[in-house]
Amino acid sequence: MESRPDRHSHGVGRATIVAVLIIALLGSAATRHWADDVRGEPIVAASSSGRSLSGMNSYALALLLGGLRGPLVMFLWSSSESQKTENNLEDFDSKVEWIRLLQPEFDTVHIFQIWNKAYNISVKMTNLSNKYSTILDALDYAHNVDAEKPNDINIISAIGGIYFDKLGSSAEKVYYRKRVRLESLPHSTDAAMRKRDPAVRRTELDPMLDRDFKVLSEYLTPRLKQPLVDPSDPKLRYDGSELQFLPEFEPYPYGISPMALAYNYDRRSQMLQLIGKQRHAQLSDLVIDSRPALALRAWADEEMEYGRRAELLAFGTNIPENADKLDFESTAGPLPLDRPIGDRKPFDEALFEYDRAATLYVRADQEFAAHIERFKANEQNYQSHRAEAQAQAALAAADRDYLKAMLAKPQDRQSMTAGLIQEYTHAANLQRVLLLKYHVIDQVADQLFPKGVTRQNVNESTPDLATLTDHAVGTMEQVMGKSGFLDDANENIQYLSRAVARIKQLGGK
Repeated sequence: MESRPDRHSHGVGRATIVAVLIIALLGSAATRHWADDVRGEPIVAASSSGRSLSGMNSYALALLLGGLRGPLVMFLWSSSESQKTENNLEDFDSKVEWIRLLQPEFDTVHIFQIWNKAYNISVKMTNLSNKYSTILDALDYAHNVDAEKPNDINIISAIGGIYFDKLGSSAEKVYYRKRVRLESLPHSTDAAMRKRDPAVRRTELDPMLDRDFKVLSEYLTPRLKQPLVDPSDPKLRYDGSELQFLPEFEPYPYGISPMALAYNYDRRSQMLQLIGKQRHAQLSDLVIDSRPALALRAWADEEMEYGRRAELLAFGTNIPENADKLDFESTAGPLPLDRPIGDRKPFDEALFEYDRAATLYVRADQEFAAHIERFKANEQNYQSHRAEAQAQAALAAADRDYLKAMLAKPQDRQSMTAGLIQEYTHAANLQRVLLLKYHVIDQVADQLFPKGVTRQNVNESTPDLATLTDHAVGTMEQVMGKSGFLDDANENIQYLSRAVARIKQLGGK
């Protein structure tokens, strides 16, 4: 005969379950507040502040959701990607932020979402202003991750990539770099409003410079208790501050270039690899190590271009913003030393930019040399970068000194002419060596080069270098077609033409 269940026992069982659930809820709340104390970030209830759960820190959110975190993440990924495909971006940013909070430990997730916002989402915007704001969203996402897990090579490198590839090199770079330079200067900001209300979307960068055009102290606060120092090279030092590597080039009277910011974050990534012994999740050691030099070179190129534009403007020629730098490279060549300065403000800017470019090209050459020393297998690829940096450093320095001579008293200019001819001759010869070494094929070199001279050993002291270069360029244009050869060598030819024009202007040969 079956025994019937004891009702009393059944009631006790249910009471026990209810008690356990209540204890679990209380324990969850206690654990949540304990986690919050550990993380040092107070949680403000949505009912009291208008915030949603996205205001919680990652650790507390994970504890609160428990086993539901995995399914929720899967749903958010699927939903956000579907919205992106369908061009439906309503609440897309909220879902991406939830993904960040729910998967804080996965750097590959953050790398993807930073790239996703900066590239996939920004291109869906209909105007440049909205594109720019979306890229700033990507930077905010990256900085939020960096705040939770500072000095992570994956995140620091991703920030550098946005400044270099998107704000400094994309098709819209003219608009982006102008805004970055302008907004890095002192100006009023809505930072306090954004801090109070996370729903407020950033539309511009916060200022990075003080009234003396030096980096604000808040960006130079060390984030490591003890700086990382390489015992074999004390100059390699890393303190974790946001813009540690920019004070070297102060001041910044015309704002900070996106390429300067790219260099800063790329240099930080390099230091985290070299002396922090971190490894990027997706990029090789060689790539991480090469990026500071490439960013310096790109920064120098930008300063050189700004110098050209300012020089032309000082003498009455305004170049369209979207004009390619090679379209006006030779325009500024024929400029007599005694020509009156039309507008002193852009003249002073040109003088500053040429000096800055010369400095940056020298630093880029040093960085390339250090990279080659660490990665000798990459020497062949980067020796041409070194040669180009050296040639451009010489040309920028000559252009700077030419403008200085224009400011000199008429009786003093004559004594400066010989030095200027020497500077431009050196710059021209370095461009000639570049053309002969890297743009002339072996068959032409074997036909034209003097006995004992090869593409590997041709240099400034090679006899009749100017004539040899003219013959080699003419022959290459016949072999490849003029347009085909210029596709590869036009930049160096333009720089050579500018230097030669200045030499003739000075009465040299």
